[in-house]
Amino acid sequence: MEIWGYVRVSVDRVTQAAGWDDQIDTLRGHGCSRFFYEEASTRTVRPEFERMLNEANRAARPDNRICLCAAKMDRAFRDLAAADAAITQPINPDVIWLLPDLSKHPLDPDDPTQMLLVRMMGAVAQFERDRLAERRAYGIAKAKKEGKYRGRAPTARAKTAEVILLQSRKFTPDEIAKQLEIGRASVYRILKDHRSPGDNA
Repeated sequence: MEIWGYVRVSVDRVTQAAGWDDQIDTLRGHGCSRFFYEEASTRTVRPEFERMLNEANRAARPDNRICLCAAKMDRAFRDLAAADAAITQPINPDVIWLLPDLSKHPLDPDDPTQMLLVRMMGAVAQFERDRLAERRAYGIAKAKKEGKYRGRAPTARAKTAEVILLQSRKFTPDEIAKQLEIGRASVYRILKDHRSPGDNA
């Protein structure tokens, strides 16, 4: 059985270096032979996650199962529904999941105890995210009422460093726009503003 590791941070590997390195150490400790790296929120397009799934679905077979491993459930899945579907209704049944924060062994969708744990942990994580969103909404409403709310900083300009980083990693402007959830025009404007003098127009 091959074990492939998925590493993800929601901002970038420099800002979240400790979490990035900790995930890699955890996955190496579980024998991962291949790694897929992602710097993206679960709310955005995740091309490396999709590539991992597609390659695993093509390659896995009964005599060579592929185990996909993420250090924690929230590193791989958007929510409880996504986790449940991936584990219990895989496209290829020879693709299985290992989530060390839930179990030291690959998850068995036919094991009711394991699946109960997956669903309980996922429900708790979902509840925490929902409460955080609720508190944020209350805070914004209060700030608006008191005349203190200034709104969000300009989204695209705030992500200039991320745009430049993704371009250096050979992402296309369209891919950068999707990854960072900003407009294509903003990506082109940032790249134009930061073009080196020797670059072609």
